[in-house]
Amino acid sequence: MLQSSQVNKYDYDIQSDSIFFYGSDKKYRSSIDLDGIILDVSEDDYIMGIEILDVSEKFNVSKTDLSNIKHFEANIEISKENIKISMEMRLYKRNGLINRCLDTLGLNSMNLPVSTQGIALNC
Repeated sequence: MLQSSQVNKYDYDIQSDSIFFYGSDKKYRSSIDLDGIILDVSEDDYIMGIEILDVSEKFNVSKTDLSNIKHFEANIEISKENIKISMEMRLYKRNGLINRCLDTLGLNSMNLPVSTQGIALNC
């Protein structure tokens, strides 16, 4: 079963090169770090936000391009052992739209329940 959330905010810090997608009305419980991709987890084990460290390097874009995000989407598959995240970002560059994708896999060290969750942001 796919649980999806439409986040409505993002913050990009050019100096630390980190971006945070958020906007859920759920109550925060804890975070899990998967090699610089931090998932914020609600009290009901729902992914309510994603922070990406060194985002320009991970998505292979310039820091200035990250001020022109048009769309962000993440599909999060949680199994008993692992968490797999597939992300897609679309941004404007010189009057054109470019797509960048990133996949990561980490251990389900918080024992989150098996689920498939999605987060999307349209600007």
